[in-house]
Amino acid sequence: MNNPLKSQLMQPVQGPAILDPNGMQATKKKIGDESHIKPNIAFDHTSFEEQRNSFQRSGQARAPDERGTLVDRGTYGHTRRRKNEETGRFEFVSEEQFQADVSAKRKAWENEPQRDTEEEGHDAAKEKPTKRKRKEEELIHDSDDEINYGIWGPPTKEMVNRQNDKMSDFERAGGIETSLPAEIVAERAALAERDRQRGKETEDRENQDFDKLVERKMSHLLPPRIDGEEAKAVAPSTTFHPQKSEEFNYKGESWLVPNTDFRESAEFGDLEHHKCYVPKKCVARLTGHNKGVHRVRLFPGTGHLLLSGGLDGKCKVWSVAEKKVMRTYIGHSAAVRDVQFNNDGTKFLSCSFDRFIRLWNTETGQVEGTYTNRRVPYVVKFYPLDDTIFVAGCSDNKIVAYDSISGKITQEYNHHLAPVNTITFVEDKGMKMITSSDDKKVLVWEWDIGVPIKYISDPTMHSIPVITLHPSGGYFAGQSLDNQIVVYQGRDRFAVQRKKKFTGHQVSGYACDIAMSPDGQFMCSGDGNGKLCVWEWKRGKLLQKYRAHDKGPAIGCVWHPVLPSTVFTCGWDSVIKMWQ
Repeated sequence: MNNPLKSQLMQPVQGPAILDPNGMQATKKKIGDESHIKPNIAFDHTSFEEQRNSFQRSGQARAPDERGTLVDRGTYGHTRRRKNEETGRFEFVSEEQFQADVSAKRKAWENEPQRDTEEEGHDAAKEKPTKRKRKEEELIHDSDDEINYGIWGPPTKEMVNRQNDKMSDFERAGGIETSLPAEIVAERAALAERDRQRGKETEDRENQDFDKLVERKMSHLLPPRIDGEEAKAVAPSTTFHPQKSEEFNYKGESWLVPNTDFRESAEFGDLEHHKCYVPKKCVARLTGHNKGVHRVRLFPGTGHLLLSGGLDGKCKVWSVAEKKVMRTYIGHSAAVRDVQFNNDGTKFLSCSFDRFIRLWNTETGQVEGTYTNRRVPYVVKFYPLDDTIFVAGCSDNKIVAYDSISGKITQEYNHHLAPVNTITFVEDKGMKMITSSDDKKVLVWEWDIGVPIKYISDPTMHSIPVITLHPSGGYFAGQSLDNQIVVYQGRDRFAVQRKKKFTGHQVSGYACDIAMSPDGQFMCSGDGNGKLCVWEWKRGKLLQKYRAHDKGPAIGCVWHPVLPSTVFTCGWDSVIKMWQ
């Protein structure tokens, strides 16, 4: 114990009150007599706190007596004590020894030989158990006692039996509900169902109000459309613009089959047969949309057809060789946000601000599927290894994977904090997926696993609404909204390439597409002022800048996979331009 300070000695006297101020002590102590307690003993708070902390941490503490007896923690928070038969004094017993004694008593009781009923009754009358023996027999516990389960154990059998004894026969039979007429029971069931339906309608109405609040922030250019206002998608229609005889050629082949001029693109690095050059001038203007054109995509592999999605809610397929529209697809009541071909080009997806995603047959124009989750889809992409699965990035910060056959959502990726803008598949044709969002983060996912494996986030980063993979597969470029294009590794660590940046254009506030030349030598992008910029990939030098579109940004850009120096751009002036 610590020596008391002077300030502690001058404090008022603490401890039990003086029981015998005249010093008259009783010679015989009775039950409840506290005269043997020493009065006016000062209390040492420091020693008490030290021993209390020691008892809580290690289960052992020193008693406040002259000998400093060691006190151990037992099952109930104190030490077991057992009377020593030789000395007649109670001694502390460890928990292990106590449990061993209980087990020995239980085994002795189980192994006790059975006796006849008459002899047992005679012995029981002859030997009456003493009070001490009854207390020792109480050491044998039941299977549902607190010593086995602790304080959080289930109720004991005695507690259950007492609770049942308190119940009357009427309550055991089910109460007043069992005695009511069938009409009253049916009426109560109808009222409960009515309240349930009202609660469900209230919940749906609250969800709709929340959807309106969210969508007014995200798609402020369009009024919100929720279930009840426009629950169904518009009826689809299609038009084949050339003559009916041009739908099939003399061989009976569909208009989707490419001409011999459009052979399959060469592999990356084949500079001998497929060397690309910087485009120099606009050679064609494709008009047909009533409003601006938001996205353009080329037919996979050959690029003989061009797919466009416009702000007028229409999708069109154009012939690159003849420079004319082939078929128009009408199936959305609002602007088309994104379009995407499947792996062989026989089908394509379109997503719109009317909250619907539609799967079209490219040749016939028939709608093969309509999908919605009551959120605005901002980007759609087919899974490279399976055309029956596609993913969509939505305004509720989620990426959802759909099965196009059943129409059900098979997986959700929910780790972004803002609407998802882009989805890109990398490594072995889709084993990993890169997504970006307005939350200024880039996440890397393993396919079909809802937890990201890599976070790319930095305080100096800006939102990256567009990501394009380099033809080599080793890098991907992102359109950063601080007026530059940033480059990251496309595999392994996905590290940022700080020495490779492309500047010289203005894209703040616009999700302008990025296009790569098939040989990987050049990169082009539109900007917010309607210009087309071309850089050299190796040195990052800005080579050309053209005035491409008026009345808004050059929002879409794509490089032809076969023709070496052909680039298509689109803008909000409703014109698609072809550059060579």
